[in-house]
Amino acid sequence: MSEPPSKVESAVEPPSKVEGVVEPSSKVEGVAEPSSKAAEASDPPNKVEEVAGKAIETVIEPAVQETPSVAPSADKPGISAVVGAAAAVQAALHAQQGTVPTYEPLPAYALQYAPLMWLHNEEQYWPGNPLEHLENCIPQHKTGTLIDVPKDIFGKCASLKLPSINDPDVYLCLNQEDPRVNARIEKLMATHGKPDPVTRRSDSTCWLILVDKSAIVEPGVVDVFYFYFYPYNLGNTVAFTKFGNHVGDWEHSMVRFKDGEPIALHLSAHADGHSFPWSIVEKMGDRPVGYVAKGSHAMYAKPGSKHYSPVPIVGPVDYTNKGILWDPSLNYVATKFDVPTATFTPLTAPPPTATTTAAPPTPGEAPDAASHPGAGSASPASTPVYDTKLTPEEIVTILDYKGRWGNSFSDVREPKGSVGDKVSELGDKLHSVLHFGKKHDAEPKKEKSLSHGLSQKLSMLRWAEGPTGPRYKSLERVGVTWNTTELSNELV
Repeated sequence: MSEPPSKVESAVEPPSKVEGVVEPSSKVEGVAEPSSKAAEASDPPNKVEEVAGKAIETVIEPAVQETPSVAPSADKPGISAVVGAAAAVQAALHAQQGTVPTYEPLPAYALQYAPLMWLHNEEQYWPGNPLEHLENCIPQHKTGTLIDVPKDIFGKCASLKLPSINDPDVYLCLNQEDPRVNARIEKLMATHGKPDPVTRRSDSTCWLILVDKSAIVEPGVVDVFYFYFYPYNLGNTVAFTKFGNHVGDWEHSMVRFKDGEPIALHLSAHADGHSFPWSIVEKMGDRPVGYVAKGSHAMYAKPGSKHYSPVPIVGPVDYTNKGILWDPSLNYVATKFDVPTATFTPLTAPPPTATTTAAPPTPGEAPDAASHPGAGSASPASTPVYDTKLTPEEIVTILDYKGRWGNSFSDVREPKGSVGDKVSELGDKLHSVLHFGKKHDAEPKKEKSLSHGLSQKLSMLRWAEGPTGPRYKSLERVGVTWNTTELSNELV
């Protein structure tokens, strides 16, 4: 019977002194130190250091002690290298698990008073989803130059984080098909986003953004924005021609709260919109009602014809009616926007204990199905549903995108060979050289108008540029409206 290892002449020294075996805490050639690797990939560092230390204690040291005589060679990296790599992976995983952020819940009042929307019964371009829209688009610089995207993230939300794409001069252009040839493209019509006439739910996600304005308006004031995405905006007819068509369309309503109680409503429309005291707006139960114009998706407080241009008689007109009732709260996501830092942070659904049920319509206020087919009846209160198909990172990436959500129609604005084209081409080259590290903290600057002929001007009016996203919809406004603090005392 052999003697215990401690008495054997050839016995090895403790692990730290084994010849050919690297000490657990020292660097292994070709393998990064567990603690440093994890520290690079996670935050906060103190958490990572703690996890990495435990990994060394529980994984590396026992492994080396169990097999001290295995030395590195050409075909065997050695137990130290193997367990070192394993420890690095384990440390990173533990660090990741230990730093999963916990988000605040959305206040229940944001859903209790969420607006309801009447869509026109002749609407052709329904609410859609930005992620689906992204799959159908290709990024392009305003001059028409296509932007390379790695194949593995092409058409995916992750592509919007690339510096070359997350840029005010970049447009998400409809891939292959040209709406100027045929605007009745299924990708743009988004028929699957048409609300169910009975449940009032649409597959389109409503994007809620909470902005605390206690520091810039007065204590207790919170604005909640409700953003709606449409893949296409159909312009209105003037002189037998549709003007103002564009790919991509972000519209919004906003409710201003004071200490959790609603005090005003804003409905976006074209260049601005209208705002009203809460007391005068139409409601179904506790919830305000908006009317979405056919094609343009501008929103109004009353149904009917809306002459929104100063041009009399022949100016463009929006049309709204009680066609199909849409409850956007049945499919929503939520974030908060911090004004000083201009950053978005995801919010979770209100806790189950909160009053999250949307207020039911008051009996008699909803039209009956006989007089308004597809409108449905005054159904019981609905339970809002958080859209869990979207990750927190995707939600923030979509809302914070700095580029445009539709075509630039650069061939109309910068015809090949024109002065504007040559100037833009030069700017393109400078852009590609100087882009690295470029910051965009302010709203994208509008380009100076170049000299255009009458025909070109008309084309530019017919085919508008794709819109900016929610980040550039004046989330930090002090007044309820964009341009004034005054409210309208008359529903328009």
